[in-house]
Amino acid sequence: MFSNPFSNAFGLDIGDLSIKLVQLENRSFGLRRANYKVVDTRSINLPPGLIVNGEIEKPEEVRKRIIYLLNKKINKKIIKSPWVVASLPESKSFIKLIKTDLSPDNLLPEDIRDMAKKHIPYDNEEDYYIEWQIMPNLDNSKKTRILIGAIPKKIADIYTYLLESVGLGVIALEIEALAIARSMITANKEYTNEARIILDLGATRSSLIVFDQDIIQFSTSIPFSGEIITTALSQELHISHEEAEKIKISQGLGYKRRSNRAWHIMSKMTDDLVTSIKNVINFYYSYFPDNNRVTHITMCGGGSNLNKLPEILSKKLGIECRPGRSWKNLNSKKPIKMSQSESLSYSTAIGLALRAADNPFFTHDTI
Repeated sequence: MFSNPFSNAFGLDIGDLSIKLVQLENRSFGLRRANYKVVDTRSINLPPGLIVNGEIEKPEEVRKRIIYLLNKKINKKIIKSPWVVASLPESKSFIKLIKTDLSPDNLLPEDIRDMAKKHIPYDNEEDYYIEWQIMPNLDNSKKTRILIGAIPKKIADIYTYLLESVGLGVIALEIEALAIARSMITANKEYTNEARIILDLGATRSSLIVFDQDIIQFSTSIPFSGEIITTALSQELHISHEEAEKIKISQGLGYKRRSNRAWHIMSKMTDDLVTSIKNVINFYYSYFPDNNRVTHITMCGGGSNLNKLPEILSKKLGIECRPGRSWKNLNSKKPIKMSQSESLSYSTAIGLALRAADNPFFTHDTI
């Protein structure tokens, strides 16, 4: 394996309401399995309106906060590395596994582009970037598997400009789904005859990532988030945003007689979430008939900390649903100085940091 030429590179998760950074040191050399040390974790909250649904509306304001985050002294240290792997918003990107009868040796880039056009939901080819990765074949399969990803050029270009404007060298921009899967799916474990879903419940947007046969099959955004719940509570109960946030965090879906109105509001939204998940699963079974059945849902993102949500989803879906462990693929012997609940909101940043700490030329699970 080649050494990593991008010393101390870090992962940067740019969200609508926060930016999170994770820096790892790869200590795997000479070991039987991967091993990483946590060098740094830090985050900064963003006021609403700077980034909206993944689109950077006020780049200069975001730029100032990235500079502050990099130069903030934590344990007497600042971030000195100029190398970054950053996220691209799930809601603005597209990722899907496609198959073809053509062998990898006979595939030309033009062939893959033509196949991708049939799946990518954008009108003008000139308006987006498309990347692909030919994946290892499954046993006894004659089909060639190709993971394709696409992102509008205007989105990728402004993220690149923003990061380069603060003096960072962009190793890669990565679709969130890939980073999340890298942290939440146990590395080097064979999931035989089972598909899994990663349910990422973020502050302003959420997504479902279907993982089967050792690769992401597709991902999709769903209309559910922590901020949507808080706003609904605030409007329905005629209380401030701050009061609604406190009710959401303290009560969640745990029933209390004195606050049953809040419980009914959140229960209705949870039913809508269940419907969205069922629709995605039914779509998967209909359009990927040769694949496995979903046996487990792994939750991540800050919204997965909502009280009683895992139990309710498990019961209503009939599928085991529980929060994952974001740090598990570090295989670190030292305990991570971050609570389990907080680490769930770092899942994307951890996945990005794992790629940043590895050999950047190894692209088995990247686009």
